[in-house]
Amino acid sequence: MVETSNEKPKGKSSVPAFKETDSVIHTILTKEHRSKEIPEPQNNSNKHQSSRPRKKNGIQQVLANKLSSVTEMAHATAILDYQLQWVDKGVEYLTDNKDFCVVGVIGGQGVGKSTIASMLAGARPTGARRSYMFWPQSRDVRENGVNQTYGVYMAVSTERYIFLDTQPLLSHSLLDNIMYGDRSFMSEHLSPDTQIEIQSLQLLTFLMSICHVLVVINDWSVDPMLPALLKTAEMLKPPALDSATREEHLPHIIFVYNFSNRSDFTQEKEHKETLRVLMKFSKMVENGIMAFWLPDNKLPVRGATPPPPQYLQYQGHASFQHCFERLRNKVFSLPRGNLAGHPLTEKTWFHLAARIWDSLQKSQQLIEFGRLLQT
Repeated sequence: MVETSNEKPKGKSSVPAFKETDSVIHTILTKEHRSKEIPEPQNNSNKHQSSRPRKKNGIQQVLANKLSSVTEMAHATAILDYQLQWVDKGVEYLTDNKDFCVVGVIGGQGVGKSTIASMLAGARPTGARRSYMFWPQSRDVRENGVNQTYGVYMAVSTERYIFLDTQPLLSHSLLDNIMYGDRSFMSEHLSPDTQIEIQSLQLLTFLMSICHVLVVINDWSVDPMLPALLKTAEMLKPPALDSATREEHLPHIIFVYNFSNRSDFTQEKEHKETLRVLMKFSKMVENGIMAFWLPDNKLPVRGATPPPPQYLQYQGHASFQHCFERLRNKVFSLPRGNLAGHPLTEKTWFHLAARIWDSLQKSQQLIEFGRLLQT
């Protein structure tokens, strides 16, 4: 009797033990299933902590989308074509960024404008010419006495610097093309030489209106014609179209003397003083003359004989890489003035430049000045 009474409680207690375990497992499975379907509410601290990385990832995604929408440039694109007509294709390389800088490069024919503009855009002085943003003057073009660049070309760097390379000022090759080449460029009211001068003044006033920095390149130190042309363009420069104030925008002007020799480096003070006299009464040099001298960038030719020992000696000036690095640092360190009296994006700057060029082509002031040159 005692044994049976002891066995019955054991049997009774073992049956509900299995039922309890089944119910516990069932409740656990149902909670896990519900937690997958409906997330449990979290406290404010966990929610605040989990929202931070999502916000950061969202900002990174927006920036990545903006950068991916910008077309990368392998070479420069034209904004003024061969006939100096506006081209809208360049706007696809621009964004809504307001932190940008426009650098214009001008000069005579064969002075190295495209080469220096490409180096400012990031090309190495010892790099291959085919990798340059702006096509440099080839050997055939140089031997034929013609110019490489026609119109105005634009290149945009990854640092959002916009570089502009122009056709040469007062080019004898363009004059020859008007007189003996394409007769459709000849004006009915102006002589060919006057027409070339008016075109050069149009390009100068155009760059003065849309650039933060203007780099003027020459291949010899004393050239009174170029400063006189700059002051004339400053006089004929029209007021800003979208300026809310009456303040006139003028770019920072930097004079660069390319292919300089030893005597040019030893007479830098005399050349600056001559340049200061030639640019007298100009507002662009009120804060002083900024001038740089660059030696000839003699690149080693593959398969050529080594240079003589006297060439390896000190030449009386620093290397081209060192001189150009000083120029590049100066260009990138200059403050960026306001072009229109209010903030501009890259795209609005492009549309403003198109309007300015259209107004310059119809400028009565330039037309009257061209008639005065013929009298």
